[in-house]
Amino acid sequence: MKKHTANHRDGGLASPRRRALAQGLGLAMVSAPFLGLAPRVARAADPVVMVSWGGNYQESIERFIAKPFIEETGIPVKIIAGADLAKAKGQVKTGNVEWDIYDGGGAQITAGETENLWEPLDTEIVKPRNLVVPVRSHSIPYYMYTGATGYVPSRLNGKPAPQTFAQLWDIKEFPGRRGFRTRVAETFEMALLADGVPASKMYPLDFERAFAALERIKPHVTKWITQTPQTISLLTNNEIDYSYTYTGRVLAARQSGLDVNITTGQSVLVNGYMAVLRGSKRRESAMKFLDFALRPQIQADFVSSLAYLPNNRDAMPMMTKDKDVVALLPDLNSPNNVIVDDTWWASHFMDLDRRFKEWLAV
Repeated sequence: MKKHTANHRDGGLASPRRRALAQGLGLAMVSAPFLGLAPRVARAADPVVMVSWGGNYQESIERFIAKPFIEETGIPVKIIAGADLAKAKGQVKTGNVEWDIYDGGGAQITAGETENLWEPLDTEIVKPRNLVVPVRSHSIPYYMYTGATGYVPSRLNGKPAPQTFAQLWDIKEFPGRRGFRTRVAETFEMALLADGVPASKMYPLDFERAFAALERIKPHVTKWITQTPQTISLLTNNEIDYSYTYTGRVLAARQSGLDVNITTGQSVLVNGYMAVLRGSKRRESAMKFLDFALRPQIQADFVSSLAYLPNNRDAMPMMTKDKDVVALLPDLNSPNNVIVDDTWWASHFMDLDRRFKEWLAV
């Protein structure tokens, strides 16, 4: 088993071969509008465009999935930040499809299925794998990420950080400025856990109770965060005291020398998916990218760089044993954690997302 070492530029954990790839990637990003040192014929082609979430997470996709994919296939890839389901719907409905691959959580992807936004998986290209969560008819789950409470240890003056979401809601015991996401899925699960709903009884989700719980904490939420990298930057810039953030973001921040930590005693676990937008002009190439992302070694390298969990069981033995990564991984058997139910959100996301955004605007 290879031992990974830290790459401080993107928070990744890279083998020597991967570090060499990363250096090549850095040059390519400067000299070309899409990733990779592809053959001349590929350079002339339109790149496959994947919309993602920015930060070290996006950099890890670029380094550990896109770069080796380009080297193997010669198919150029461009990854941009700003995934938004409403924008994806607009592209599909107008026929002006600019994105080829949508990278999103299960609630978004399943809602997109309901809205008929994705191409059916091409089973001639996307092959069966030894997966924890099976592929859906129109998307692939390729990893699981962890959302929990982030903080800056040095600012607590020796006091403990909130270990549960109920404690995060306890302003008297844990005073300070909160930063929450504008994502309705994850935020509602967090609110209901804080309000005492057991993870085992989370669904069907009581969204009225979620709104009530959020109403109580709203005066103390000084930042509603749209861009994922801000879940860390707002903490480290002392604009908030507690943030709903992710193990991968914390790992990258700590490896770059920042004083930040996360409590995973209670977490929201979310499957990350890829889907191909209906009407994509590069459908076949996009499907090849999806299949490539499910390969065991590709998954192992990718999730090890972010303290995520792979969806391919065969990737688990290939993951890093680095203690800094292992310490951030949640206990999947803990009854305190909730795994987001993608099927439930499939028929509720669009309406609740609209209502949540209206609530945020008040």
